[in-house]
Amino acid sequence: MFSEKSNLHARQKKHKPGNLRTLALDITARCNMQCPHCYADTFRNVEPVDLHILQNTLDEAYDLGVYHYVLQGGEPIEDPERLEAILSMIHPDETYINVVTNGWGMTNEKIQWLKMLKVDKIAFSLDSGIEYEHDNNRKLGSFQRVMTGIDNVLKEGLFASISTVVTHTSLYSPGFHKAYEFAKSKGIRIDVQIAEPVGKWDGNTENLMTKEDSEYIKELQMSSPVLLNGQRMVNRDIYCGEFDHCPAGTEFMGITVDGQVLPCNFLQYTLGNIKTNGFREMRDLLLTSQWFDGKHPNCLCGENQKFISEFILPYTNVQKPLNARDLFHLKACINHQ
Repeated sequence: MFSEKSNLHARQKKHKPGNLRTLALDITARCNMQCPHCYADTFRNVEPVDLHILQNTLDEAYDLGVYHYVLQGGEPIEDPERLEAILSMIHPDETYINVVTNGWGMTNEKIQWLKMLKVDKIAFSLDSGIEYEHDNNRKLGSFQRVMTGIDNVLKEGLFASISTVVTHTSLYSPGFHKAYEFAKSKGIRIDVQIAEPVGKWDGNTENLMTKEDSEYIKELQMSSPVLLNGQRMVNRDIYCGEFDHCPAGTEFMGITVDGQVLPCNFLQYTLGNIKTNGFREMRDLLLTSQWFDGKHPNCLCGENQKFISEFILPYTNVQKPLNARDLFHLKACINHQ
């Protein structure tokens, strides 16, 4: 789909560093799995925001220049009607659309349906390149469903990728190595998601990356093959723009199923709800904080020790999301053009 979206290419060319480009949008809280590392467990029992309200927010996001959507959950295809409605709202001819899935229900029919709805990429969660390790985290048989799903996505001419969560120890494990080699054999991207002390890992620092771990991932990225789209095979969210940086708030934001606006889907601090607040207003408010200036070279949530010490560990076992306005002492709203 991507090659046929000339209007998307035009929007990409207009993008300037520091402007919002990506919105991670939770489609549903429904999920058919109970993964032990799920960061989204915080929002498992919330009610979805009304689609008419969401439409207004998506219009604001479009006006702000957003051209990339990450549609996730839960498991987004668990609510196909809502997913299809949202896909129609995000200007699919002008937007790069990535659907994130655990792969269990991603049949060939579902893939063809998503292709018809102008989805560009389907990203599969893969916890390990070793079958029994992945299945132990998910469901028996889920590894093979991911393998089949990726093959079917590629046959349909869409982009596929794998998303792998790594801890301080699993980064060097045979399971991660096999996942890397699998991505290499398929010519697809592997999105490395580092452990974050949120969700079911709330306050857990044992799994976090050390400076050496982060440097190792960067070395992997720089030595990994260049794919047909010109990108390196290994990717992290911080590998963006002219220099590596945390894009939370500046270029990347999240909206939960129930309408909470977050700096990032991992940073569970709400700026307010789209039911009562304007999206642009909330983002402008966030940008008054130096934490969200696009200049931090590492992930605030998973690697920045000062941020973790001040804004995560003191609130372990406190109900999330936290109030971003109070926590970061956000100033009166400034309208950023």
